[in-house]
Amino acid sequence: MRRNKSLLMICVSLFVLFLAGCVAPAAPTATTGGAADTTSTETVEIDFWFGGTTARVEYMQAAVNEYNEMQDAIQINMIETPDSRERIAAAIAAGQGPGLMWYNHNMPWFFGIEAVYPLNEFVVDPVFGINPEQLFPAFREAVQYGGVVQAIPVHGCPGGLLYNRTIFAEAGLTDADAPTTWDEVEELAVRFTERDGDRVTQWGLVNGSIDWMLQELLLSNGGDWVAEDMSRYVENPEALVQGVEWWRSLRQDLEVIPFPSGVTWAGVEALQAGSEAFVRGDAAMSGFHGICSAAGLVDQNPDLDLAAVLTPLGPSADGVRTISPGFDGIFVMATNPQPMEGYKFAKWFFEEKALGMVRITPGAVPATTAALEDPEIQEDPYLGFGSVIEDMQTAELRSFHVFPGRLDVRSQEPTVAESVMLGQATPQEAVDRFLSHAEGVFDLYAEDLAEFLESYAIVW
Repeated sequence: MRRNKSLLMICVSLFVLFLAGCVAPAAPTATTGGAADTTSTETVEIDFWFGGTTARVEYMQAAVNEYNEMQDAIQINMIETPDSRERIAAAIAAGQGPGLMWYNHNMPWFFGIEAVYPLNEFVVDPVFGINPEQLFPAFREAVQYGGVVQAIPVHGCPGGLLYNRTIFAEAGLTDADAPTTWDEVEELAVRFTERDGDRVTQWGLVNGSIDWMLQELLLSNGGDWVAEDMSRYVENPEALVQGVEWWRSLRQDLEVIPFPSGVTWAGVEALQAGSEAFVRGDAAMSGFHGICSAAGLVDQNPDLDLAAVLTPLGPSADGVRTISPGFDGIFVMATNPQPMEGYKFAKWFFEEKALGMVRITPGAVPATTAALEDPEIQEDPYLGFGSVIEDMQTAELRSFHVFPGRLDVRSQEPTVAESVMLGQATPQEAVDRFLSHAEGVFDLYAEDLAEFLESYAIVW
């Protein structure tokens, strides 16, 4: 009997050991409050999607290699971002996206805010957080969407005006003579437009993206994207009508700008004349659009000597400068197996490497206030960042410029410029039609807008 008991105890012990070996360890969970979210000593690999120019890719790869050598717990694998928005969206929807991704402010519109891991608790953590004073307020607020801190911004793209320093210098002008108001833009555009008979040999001003131009006209003239209660788009349409009328006069009356490149049916020759003039060095100014477009312009013509100012103020702005800065930065994705560790890499890159990335990206405005103490940034040969950064410190951000349905509203913005430039509608008629479209979008997204408003907050 005693022998049978012993055999039974041995069998039970073996069975228990067998069960223990079959039960998988609990999956690590993300924690906050300063505690690391790693529950295993095994190295965790995190894929990081990144894309850009050769110089930027090489810079980021060097940074990733440096970070990987600093510690063993996490290894970042940099992979080229898929070449289309559709491929990115498909991968994210299928759960095959990266753990980290470099992207811009379009993330919640293109892929859904649920695609990212909220960084709210990380950025304010007493140990691992980022002091908000390390960022220009406009960029720190720009990454917050509906109460979610969606990314760590590295640099941004506020709206502004680029000008050709060479043309300015030949006229005896310096950076101090760069325009700060619409009246000054008009005066310079008239002055710099040159003709050989009926043919324009040098334009005073050319436009970039016409929808961005429309947005900048509104913001720089004291207007706003959307009412603070999310009930309507363009709370003061008269500011937009005034801007469109001025824009029309530059083209139709003064003839100091070509047809904006987004206006169809103006003729291929007319459109090419405008879109290529600034790249060739045959236009004095280009605006109003994101000044980060300087990167592409310099790539096409390295001899361009460019500088920039934030969008000059319209007559109804009352001296208040408002901006709508896009941003580029690092997103921790919702599928990241170790979100805290992904955030740590983003924080490290922001604090240690962001200025280096800005230096090799013409037109990019740094998100970090460390730029204020960096002579190389302040004296940037392309953009004269000193004045831009100075204005960024006091400019107001239109916090509601990102909201549900924004892209559906934007889809019709180019028709405003097109109908006015081609003489198909007056500025008032074009704006009225556009606002009618916007009203329909707001009705369609009423529930989403209400939810957005309820959750919207600057938490960092």
